[in-house]
Amino acid sequence: MPVEGWLVGRQDGDKCVIVAGSGIFDDCSTACMATLLKGTWQPADGDRGVLHFRALGNVEIKHLAQALAAAPSARYLIKARLDCPTGMPVGHIIGLSKGAPPVAPAAPLREIGLCLHAMGTTLALHGELSIAERMVVDMQRDAFIDPLTGVLNRAGWIHRLAHIDAEAESDNTDAAIVMLDLDFLKMVNDTRGHSAGDELLRATAQTISSVLRSDDSVGRLGGDEFGVVVQNATRKGAEGLVQRLEAALCRVDINISIGMALKSEAGSLKKTMHLADERMYSQKRNKPIPPRHVGGSNGLATGASARKR
Repeated sequence: MPVEGWLVGRQDGDKCVIVAGSGIFDDCSTACMATLLKGTWQPADGDRGVLHFRALGNVEIKHLAQALAAAPSARYLIKARLDCPTGMPVGHIIGLSKGAPPVAPAAPLREIGLCLHAMGTTLALHGELSIAERMVVDMQRDAFIDPLTGVLNRAGWIHRLAHIDAEAESDNTDAAIVMLDLDFLKMVNDTRGHSAGDELLRATAQTISSVLRSDDSVGRLGGDEFGVVVQNATRKGAEGLVQRLEAALCRVDINISIGMALKSEAGSLKKTMHLADERMYSQKRNKPIPPRHVGGSNGLATGASARKR
């Protein structure tokens, strides 16, 4: 009973995800395997339930048209269920053969059963490892994200800077950092409550993100401080970004101080960040403090005096 190819699939929810394939199944998709698993299967080993088979139908032939061109005489599917040590199904093996499998004697079936049991155990471990890998990825992502605003936190920001710094060194491109610090956040917290302050921080992060390119990154670096790092930057492009940020934040009545610096000015992104920070605080120091009783949509002073701050 020559086998033209086989597939091993691991059960993942309601899907059987392909783990390995051979022969004409090299390029088979998970959707194709789902099609192959359907249909009415006949036991190939009496009531032992180790192997099942069925003839290929028109749907499977359509799915495997390109593969069957290399094995035109293959017309039967063979299936074996893979169980973990607890007896729960963890996947399947699908094979394609030229003929229906004959009823096998008991001894070879016991050997086949032991092999399938070993494969089921391996597949169960494979599934547990996949879950563990997904958990690690989720934990790493969560470790780099500020839960309040959804942008990078300080750890994520530092990780991103290191990556961009290395890329800029390798391809000899410039980068820019824009530092932004909310004006009067403490006043909002004191006069309108911390929930209003949290909403202001979320609105600030969303507004900043709305004007960035896909490869730019924004992080919340402290209580009321944000940073934007720009790859492949030019002075003209970075200055244009600052203008867009100022305009977008002004439209939603968010008062903020901004400073920008280029990596070519400072030498490294860490030094660029410090230089942008100094320029941002220089702008902040020159702004007047508004009366506490005057409030706009974000709880800060409005009008010409507020726009200066």
